[in-house]
Amino acid sequence: MKARLIFLSIVVLAGVTGGFTYCSKAATVGGTPVDSTLKGLAEAYPHDAGIEKDASVLYVEKFDDGLDKIAARYDDVRNKDGMSTEADVPDGSVSHSIKMTNTGGQNDGGHLYKLFPGGFDSTIYLRYYVKYPSVSKGYIHHESVWFGGYNPGTTYTNPRAGSCGLGDARISIAYEPVVVPGMDTYLYWGGMRSWNGGGSCYGNDMVNGSPTARNIAWDQWMCIEVMVKLNNPVTAYNGELRVWQDGKEVGYWGPGFPQGYWDADSWYNNTVSPGFEGFRWRTDAHLNINYIWIEFYDDKSPAGENHYIKYSNLVMARKYIGPMKK
Repeated sequence: MKARLIFLSIVVLAGVTGGFTYCSKAATVGGTPVDSTLKGLAEAYPHDAGIEKDASVLYVEKFDDGLDKIAARYDDVRNKDGMSTEADVPDGSVSHSIKMTNTGGQNDGGHLYKLFPGGFDSTIYLRYYVKYPSVSKGYIHHESVWFGGYNPGTTYTNPRAGSCGLGDARISIAYEPVVVPGMDTYLYWGGMRSWNGGGSCYGNDMVNGSPTARNIAWDQWMCIEVMVKLNNPVTAYNGELRVWQDGKEVGYWGPGFPQGYWDADSWYNNTVSPGFEGFRWRTDAHLNINYIWIEFYDDKSPAGENHYIKYSNLVMARKYIGPMKK
């Protein structure tokens, strides 16, 4: 595994209408579109109560009906014995959280993976809350909610770490600790870059050089939201990616913005460089967003030691969701 590098980039805000993200032409910051009017679905649903009934919402997980029923909603459950539901939740939540625990020398954590048969096209938003405990400093590997697509879809995780590209077989999107305590993207797709000249590929990081880069807030609930706009397979490089942490945007990448450059598998934001080329996530329309993967992967803990992570209030939708309204 390559050393998981660097921090994040960009300044932005874009509008949302009819489930599709558009770029405001009225203003830019460093070549990136800005729209200060963005409001989330969560504004209409205090405490997230009833948000699952919104027509724009595709999936909700509140972890509030017991571990057996939670596990039954997922196609691939790993180390259920290391999971528990908790009353510890973000401020304003009336749900529960899930705690995933590992035991060093015995297991490397666990996960919940769900396939959405047929998948979702166009623009998809995923928002969730996560708490990284300070006792995990030095042991974090992959700990976040991933989402993306496999073509064909599978009922099990199949990230194929280290493999380059894979064309229209895979999209994997995460925002997680890359160089602790820094948060960054971790992306796999057909057009991804290699860290060693093409021999192998690990997740591409995009937020380097950004004035809005964020770190882990240890022992505190963090609100993470990621938007992916799939490209038109014919139009090619018109895909987008956008990330928020605690309601503040840390990155927005699309055709022509922001300015910067690639160095191996890392994108560096730089206002004197050309604009980003845009994402060519796919060339086959059958590759879409068809899974979520709630992951806790800690393979570094010493024998007999336990570490953990907590997740709460997950929502997937066709519109920007935003932090929970209290």
